Amino acid sequence: MEIFGIVFLFVAVVALALLYGAVSWGLVMYKFWYWFLLPVFPSLPQITFLHAVGLMFFIGLFKGVETQVLKKEYKDETSATLAALLAPWLTLIVGWIVWLVIY
Repeated sequence: MEIFGIVFLFVAVVALALLYGAVSWGLVMYKFWYWFLLPVFPSLPQITFLHAVGLMFFIGLFKGVETQVLKKEYKDETSATLAALLAPWLTLIVGWIVWLVIY
């Protein structure tokens, strides 16, 4: 019975990680769509936040697989996890600064 709890916990953590990635990068795409794409291409359709999340799932299908293989002693898993958590928000902040400079 204990194995089912472990499997459920693993599936829940993976699902939450996927949801976090989709929602956070979806927000970045949503903001960038209105900040950068619509002013340049006004005939593009307006999208909702859920459209942006769906587009991020679609784009995720085409992301490349890591081709560079590093030895385990050279990998720092902690910083990679932190970078994955902070990357969308840092991208959004940099995009916001660029938007402020442009407009």
